[in-house]
Amino acid sequence: MEQQNKNQQNKGANSNPIDEKNSVDNSLEERAKKVGVPFLKKAPSDIRDEILKIIPEKTARNFNIAAFDTSGDKGIKVAMLDPQDIQALDVLRFIAEKKEKEINIYLASKEVVKEIIERYNTAEEAVEAVVESFESERNKDRETFLGKKIIDEHQKNIQDAPVSKLVSVVIKHAIEGRASDIHLEPTDNGYRVRFRVDGILYASLVLPGEVGKAFVSRIKILSNLKIDEKRKPQDGRFNITEGGENIDFRVSTFPVVGGEKVVMRVLTKDKGIFDFVNLGLMGHNKEILTRKIEEPNGIILITGPTGSGKSTTLYSFLNIINQETRNIVTLEDPVEYSIEGVNQSQIRPEIGYDFANGLRSILRQDPNVIMVGEIRDSETAELSIHAALTGHLVFSTLHTNSAAGAMPRLADMGIEPFLLASSLKAVAAQRLVRRICPVCKEEVTISEKIKKRIMESISNVSEKELKEYDLDLSKGIKFYKGKGCEECGGTGLKGRLAIYECIEVNENVQEAINEGRELKNSELAVSQGMITMKQDGILKALKGMTVLSEVERVTEGSLTIGGDVDDDRG
Repeated sequence: MEQQNKNQQNKGANSNPIDEKNSVDNSLEERAKKVGVPFLKKAPSDIRDEILKIIPEKTARNFNIAAFDTSGDKGIKVAMLDPQDIQALDVLRFIAEKKEKEINIYLASKEVVKEIIERYNTAEEAVEAVVESFESERNKDRETFLGKKIIDEHQKNIQDAPVSKLVSVVIKHAIEGRASDIHLEPTDNGYRVRFRVDGILYASLVLPGEVGKAFVSRIKILSNLKIDEKRKPQDGRFNITEGGENIDFRVSTFPVVGGEKVVMRVLTKDKGIFDFVNLGLMGHNKEILTRKIEEPNGIILITGPTGSGKSTTLYSFLNIINQETRNIVTLEDPVEYSIEGVNQSQIRPEIGYDFANGLRSILRQDPNVIMVGEIRDSETAELSIHAALTGHLVFSTLHTNSAAGAMPRLADMGIEPFLLASSLKAVAAQRLVRRICPVCKEEVTISEKIKKRIMESISNVSEKELKEYDLDLSKGIKFYKGKGCEECGGTGLKGRLAIYECIEVNENVQEAINEGRELKNSELAVSQGMITMKQDGILKALKGMTVLSEVERVTEGSLTIGGDVDDDRG
């Protein structure tokens, strides 16, 4: 008997969870065969809401049944814990008659049925729950809810489960949809929620007025902002854990007509984005920047409009050169991503700690590399140039439309040409374009007029440069687009990459700066083989990384002579 117990204990200690799960699955599969129904081993990754809602949530939970897919024109596949449950079968028979559907039953494990049922946590249902909660609260004590005690009571109510669940559901949808920003803005009909995905804003849902205000208040509490301050903008942040990943949210509130607008920047901790491959740096541009960021001193500038990925490029530079032998210090507004081994500092203008004052302090911290989030004024520009001239490597950003526009912009800030010429090492300009979805990517034909226009645009690109892009145009040019699938939400586009133009400050460029002469792309193309942003974008379109319409959207000049650049034409 004792030996038998020992054997059982050893068996339990050596049991493998995977083996146990396989054993359970095999047992259920055998049962499914006996009953005469298919076995659903795994819950589908994507279940459409209209299918799920054929069976009401309460019914699904009460009887452990859930619709998960279609079968033919009128057939519905339903997962069941027990295909011989008489009550559940009666419910399904009633639903089938009412909805005019044919039910195809699948046997599934408790875990699979539960996973499917959990998909009922939609934003619309969360909104309905909040509205019901508010109606109940109003009926209990209308005077208190709408009267003088509104702030205290409102603060209490917004912490209740319905509003918290709504916030969680909206945030979860944003993360699953790869949104970079969540916008909540008052409208005539309530509050509109929009997600920015790959640089484009998409409407998600509309919240009733009271629900929208409660949503705003809940976000304020999470961000440690003043809930009763609605007259001026506030900034804060909070973080959550979703799917085992720690995600930061940078929150900004802004008073507008009708209430407060809230924007939440979603900051994931994915370090994989901080490398040149994911950024899209290639060829001549990559060669210059790779070489310059390894130099001991000088200033390297990244230019472009807000939201063009400049900060991400700077983070990539820091990630590449981050070593124990270097003291790297940053000044940021705000600190968006945390990089281990880098001393990152958040500026606070409200207490007098701005870029200029911070830069003075950094120079007393014995730095090797300094990153200044943005050069906004002449004082910051002067101090950055001074730091570069005194043996430091400086990275920063500037708001100009092109790489060549950085020099006159700094001159306008009062920087002496000879100081700029001797300190500036390289200037890059960038924009973000959307990538073609790899799942539904297909080749397309375009008109001969557009082909001719494109070939003219890249006529000065050398064969050596084309090889760097792994392109051989002697066999003809090909273009691609995404057909549209579930993976990309039918857009044909998923994710983003940057297109660049980069100027190396060599003797010719230094001479032009000292003379106050405007640099032109045609001159730079001859003197150093510069690739313009538009050319970089076209070459990436030829590689099947993006579409021509995206390149046209973010660069100057039209590519549409002869028709739409993404049309299927012969």
